[in-house]
Amino acid sequence: MNPDDLVTAIKKSFGQHPEDVLTPAKMAAKGFGWLNEILVTIRQEAEGDNCAPRIVKLVAAGAYIAADLESYCSGEYESMLQRLQEVGILPPDRRPMD
Repeated sequence: MNPDDLVTAIKKSFGQHPEDVLTPAKMAAKGFGWLNEILVTIRQEAEGDNCAPRIVKLVAAGAYIAADLESYCSGEYESMLQRLQEVGILPPDRRPMD
């Protein structure tokens, strides 16, 4: 299959250019990087004498970001899987990963 046919197949499968299909992975990587920075800050705060409410707020922010990213990435994966099934690239009985 030539590159133009591959691009056409990806556009048909995902409704996006190949580079755009990778956007969710890039966003997840950035988001998890932010989560890492938050967790590093929590650790540093816990080692110091700062008040507990700040730590609680940072933990809550980290949990919110993690949950949001989990939901977003899961939704994107399931949507892409469904599109691959609809165009016949994957069998219809393929189930989303748990």
